[in-house]
Amino acid sequence: MKKQFLLLALAAVLAIPFSCKKDSATLPVITTTVVSSISPTSAISGGTITSAGSSAITVSGICLSKTANPTILDQKTSDGPLTGSFTTTITGLTSGTTYHIRAYATSADGTGYGEDITFSTGSQLKSVSFYADWAGGTEKWDFSFNATTNAVTQFVDYWEGSVDKTVTYDYSTSGALNLKKDGAAWRKYDFNAKGQVTKDYDSGDEYEYNADGFLSKTYETWSGSKVIHNEMTITNGNITKITTYDDAGTTAKKIKEFTYTSGDNVNGIHQANAIDSDWKPVGGFYGKPSTKLVDYFEYWDPRSTPISKSRSTLGSGYTFDSKNRPTKIVKSLTDGSTETWSYTYAD
Repeated sequence: MKKQFLLLALAAVLAIPFSCKKDSATLPVITTTVVSSISPTSAISGGTITSAGSSAITVSGICLSKTANPTILDQKTSDGPLTGSFTTTITGLTSGTTYHIRAYATSADGTGYGEDITFSTGSQLKSVSFYADWAGGTEKWDFSFNATTNAVTQFVDYWEGSVDKTVTYDYSTSGALNLKKDGAAWRKYDFNAKGQVTKDYDSGDEYEYNADGFLSKTYETWSGSKVIHNEMTITNGNITKITTYDDAGTTAKKIKEFTYTSGDNVNGIHQANAIDSDWKPVGGFYGKPSTKLVDYFEYWDPRSTPISKSRSTLGSGYTFDSKNRPTKIVKSLTDGSTETWSYTYAD
């Protein structure tokens, strides 16, 4: 009996260190960064690791789900650091969808999670209608998208309610985009791995993008030489200035500066275009749109003395639907005329 008691006592003593180690183990502590730069297919978030817990962190990132409190068993990124703060671009999202995200950090003791944050991706534009009181007519553009890749597959242009042209997009040649108008070959472009146009074979213009995916410079050919045509200034995810140069590419002939509202441009409307087209940028072919909606922009010729600025105001002309998507934008011009843009969405 005495021997049995001693064995039980010894077992209890041996169990004490194991119990203390288990009780002292703590998980990593992390917070989730507010979501920003939301588009129909991507968003930016991240996290801040405030404590590693009782063991070294081995991996961190963002976990994602369509239901609350996602875990590492759901979709996740694994690009975070082992200490401090990190930023993650979440890609491959579905337009018009509500997601939950949490930052996470994993160590040998388990996984700690940040707060659950909900956001909704923007919707793909389906149609854009344009009316200008100075033009006395209406124009409408209908877009079709690939259900898997979200790439534009067709653009139909209507004038006064009748079809003016039908443009189809052909991606079958690697590194190229070919457009057909009413079934016949029409335009050819060089295409980079991000789906951005780098060269227009019809005009000879070339396009350059910054590391964040914004169009930063456009070039044209003058007297047999490649010269700069437009140069963009991007500040905090917004195109704030477009400088247009003369034919020689040496002297600025027009400056356009944009001021933005506090509203997020989650539906990817292109309002600060540096190319001579408003339908071609739809689909992201010429880089990312600004992350905010435009309040107003001013433009002037810097060669003039004195400088005389014209202004186009949009901030007071927004109409939104129940999903907080712009359905109408009225642009008021300096001369008192207006331009009205109407939008519908694919979902």
